[in-house]
This record gives sequence, structure tokens and C-alpha cells, in this order.
Amino acid sequence: MNQTMKRRLVIVGAGMAGSKLAHDAKIAYGDAYHIILIGEEAQVGYNRILLSSLLANDIADADMPLVDAQKMQDDGIEIVANDPVVRVDVAEKTVMLSSGHQVAYDQLVLATGSRASRLPIDGANAPNVMGFRTWNDVNVMTQMKPNQSICVVGGGLLGLEAAVGLAKRGHKVTVFHRSHWLLNRQLDQESAALLQRRLVEMGVAFRLGESPVSFVQSDDGQVEQVVCQNGDQLGVDLVVMAAGISPETSLASTAGLEVDRAILVDKQMKTSYADVFAIGECCEFNQQTFGLVAPIWTQITVLLSVLSGSEAAFSIEPTPTKLKVSGVNLFSVGRIQPISGDSCLLFKDVSVNHYRKLVVNDGLLVGAILYGNVADGSWYFQLIQNKTNVSDMLDLLIFGEAYCCPKVA
Repeated sequence: MNQTMKRRLVIVGAGMAGSKLAHDAKIAYGDAYHIILIGEEAQVGYNRILLSSLLANDIADADMPLVDAQKMQDDGIEIVANDPVVRVDVAEKTVMLSSGHQVAYDQLVLATGSRASRLPIDGANAPNVMGFRTWNDVNVMTQMKPNQSICVVGGGLLGLEAAVGLAKRGHKVTVFHRSHWLLNRQLDQESAALLQRRLVEMGVAFRLGESPVSFVQSDDGQVEQVVCQNGDQLGVDLVVMAAGISPETSLASTAGLEVDRAILVDKQMKTSYADVFAIGECCEFNQQTFGLVAPIWTQITVLLSVLSGSEAAFSIEPTPTKLKVSGVNLFSVGRIQPISGDSCLLFKDVSVNHYRKLVVNDGLLVGAILYGNVADGSWYFQLIQNKTNVSDMLDLLIFGEAYCCPKVA
């Protein structure tokens, strides 16, 4: 098909969601679309999930690509890197780039992702206070001198992955976390204690139940001390803010799209304006936002069907959580804090750091935590997804698939 005859699909955001969409759309409907992928970073289409592994020196730069950007260009996808979109005009169906270049679209997909949230802590505006979201962030951390003192604010998945990676590089790392246990959204107190003990062995120190009161800056504006709630002052060379993410909605807001916490979409990933869609961390569906890969990949599948005119609908399903830290095995899915009507099955063997908690309601498995031995995680997840009645296997359920479903020789 002549290039001028093709519909122009413009994708704003060349992170994981945007680059995978461009890649998959070319394979599925390449003859129908001229695809333009626009990103603000110099690197396009890398696997953001692997940033913690790169920081920990477990992988090399060559392992980072999610898609083959060069092959995508060879196949006809137009990639614009290091030139972010600064304005969307939904009436004229154009986007304006930072360089001043204007790009027209027939259909537009916003995949603008998110930013690292910055807690409103006095002194946090210093240049050595940073997030942990991009390849460039990792480059800054890996270029630091050895044996530096680093404060990580946030004991969630991202904060712990940053902390371990920095500790592996020989730095002295202290994690501040407002909750009284780590990964409080994914773990209960017992499993979190096992995790904390393992991370302390790996060289990470913790201050739980508190956030920094303030950051003391030196004469040159760099943070040099962290003031703790009890008055302690910790010397510090770098602060990493890992206290959550904020969906990037500024383009959508100024374009007049409906935005709440993120860009509002329906089950076809459509925004409030015709021919404008949103996927990934920047979108919100049924009052939920998305930071894990599985639902975002589903959004891409749905959108590809919608773009072709087929019927498809996105729905929210439970998604397992795993901590990407070498030597730490952790799996969490579903409801982990019991509510009225729930019953819990527990197994704990401190000698081998093995812990399991299963939450059952009315014969259905609704949540699971596995620490240490996570081999049955995918089976438990399948039981939850399939809404399998587990009433007949409750006595053995905690021991896993091999006990509940023995293979016949």
C-alpha cells in the first residue's frame, strides 16, 4: 500500500508499552498503518523491568532491549527518540514535538508512563536527589565512586530493588519506609520479616515506620545529611526517591482529555476524545492504575483488536508480584490480608526461610504469599484465575500441587 494511503498511527511514549505496541501493530497490521513512535529518552524500547538487574550488575547493557529498534525502523516504523511531545491538539489531530516538528495522526495512542513520585520533604530539590525509573538513572548510579552512603526512600518493590543493586555495588544503603514492614501491599508482617532479614544479610539497613524529616543541603546545594524522626542525622551522598509513581498525564490534561489520577479509558482503551487511546501506567480504568506488565500486555492485545475493528474488552484480573532481586524468591497474588469470611492456611519453616500463607473464601482461593520456595506460585495463581473450588483439598493445599494433584505413574 502507498505510504500516503496508510492510516497514521502515532504512539507517544517509547517505553515498554509504546514500543511493544508499535512492534506488534507492525506485525499485525503493518500494511494498513504508517506507525510513528515518539519517545523522550535517547534509548527506545528497552525493558524497564531489567533496570534493577542492570544496576546490580547481573546483566549487561546488551541484555536491555525489549524490541529490536533497528529492525523496526528497517521494517518501516518511524522512530523519533530524544524529542518528547510537548502538546497534543485533538481538534487538528496533531502533536507538537520539543524540536518544533509537528506530526499529524489519524489515531493517537498515549503511552506516556509515569514519573517517580517526590515526597514533599524539605531539601528534596537538590541535584543528588533522584528517582529510579530510567536507564539514565541507572547510568548515574553506576558512575558513582565506590563506598558511598545512599538513602533510599520507599520500601516497596522499586525501592528494595534499587537498594539491593546499590548494596551489591559496595555502597552503604539505608532504606526508609513509612510502613512498619516491607512490601506492605504484597506481604504480611511475617513474610516481610523473613525478607528483611535476608536483605540485611545482603548489606541493606532499614528504618521502618518513618520517612526522612528533612534533607540538609551543603553550601553547593547537595544533600549531605538526612534528618530522621528521632533527631538522628545520617551522612549521605545520594538520595533515591522510590516512594511510588505518578502517572504522566500533563499532555492529556492540556489537550482536554478526561483525567483523574491517570488518563481515563474505557474497556476498549479509548479516552474521552475520538481516535485517542491510552495504555500502560498513564491510564486509569475502573478507578485502577497499572504498574505491572501483565495487565499492560493485555491492554495492548485489546487495543490491537480495537484498531482492526474487532470486538475486544479489557478487564482487571489478579496479577502476581515478584521481587526482582537475585537470591530472593517471593510470590504474592490476590488478597493477602484476610477480611470477614476468609480463612487462612499457614506454613512456616524458619530454618530454611520458607513461608506460605493462603487465603480461602467460600471454597475459593483468593490470595497467596510464598516466600523461599515459590515453585507452586503459578499453580496457586491458576486456581485463583479459574475460580477452582478447593474445598476437597484444603488439608493438603498449603503443600502445593504435588500433594493435591499427584501424578499417576
